[in-house]
Amino acid sequence: MTTAVTFDRCSGMKCRVIFLAIPLLLQSCSSMYIPAVRSIPLFEKKGEFQGEAGVSTNSVYVNSSYAFTNHIAASINGNLSYRNFSDRYDLFTDIYEAPPSTGGFGFDFSIDTRGKFAHRYGEVSVGKINMLPPSKIQKLEIFGGTGIGRATDIDYFEHSNHYKCNYYSFFIQGNFGLKKRVFETGGSLRIAYSKFKVAANIYVNSSEDYLYRNNFNAFHFEPMGFTRIGNENLKIVFRYGINLPIPTSSIEKQTENSDIYFHNRLSFNFFHFSIGMSYRISGITKN
Repeated sequence: MTTAVTFDRCSGMKCRVIFLAIPLLLQSCSSMYIPAVRSIPLFEKKGEFQGEAGVSTNSVYVNSSYAFTNHIAASINGNLSYRNFSDRYDLFTDIYEAPPSTGGFGFDFSIDTRGKFAHRYGEVSVGKINMLPPSKIQKLEIFGGTGIGRATDIDYFEHSNHYKCNYYSFFIQGNFGLKKRVFETGGSLRIAYSKFKVAANIYVNSSEDYLYRNNFNAFHFEPMGFTRIGNENLKIVFRYGINLPIPTSSIEKQTENSDIYFHNRLSFNFFHFSIGMSYRISGITKN
């Protein structure tokens, strides 16, 4: 389940109302920024491998991690939203679903919970593992890395406007958990900084169009919990978390034409949930 939080055409009281409404919505939708279903390997020795694949309400994902030494590991992660290979943005939204109706008396009280964008993202990271004494079942590790994403879309109800967003992320995350043979659980906190470059071809009529561009940045605080249950090597994994984005600059209309807006297209996923399968290969026993 995921909620899209929009920042365009949002200011003052309207923004505060939207943020207060976020926990009540918990709708699932694809958006421009989908938090990565990151690796949380909880490694303890050289040679360990952790691979995982699964699905969420808006995308499929894969990740893998490998411990090169007793102290250093690397991870590769990626996710692909359903719109890249189907006519659905997410499990609940078809691409042709009409936008919500607006309120009367000149006020717009509608909340657009439709999915948006074909989203794809990949990242790499390197981390310090096995940071607690080896006799402990508690595991602590810290990773840092970078990722790149792209989101594209067509507005089927506004003259087939075309939207595209490329972004880069830089992050640091801490993983903590309890690791036993058939059961693992814990959490991860990621702090990320993303740079977005947005472009849109706005088709006003058959003879003219406008190119909308904007660059903006945002910090993301992304706590995530997880549980893995199974045998020593193969486990089913549940993940759940939130994304708290903080834009560092406003997103504003950059044209004199009052009809050209970004149509609620600048959005972030707030709540996310996924289920998958995890496979672990044991490492080399320490001397």
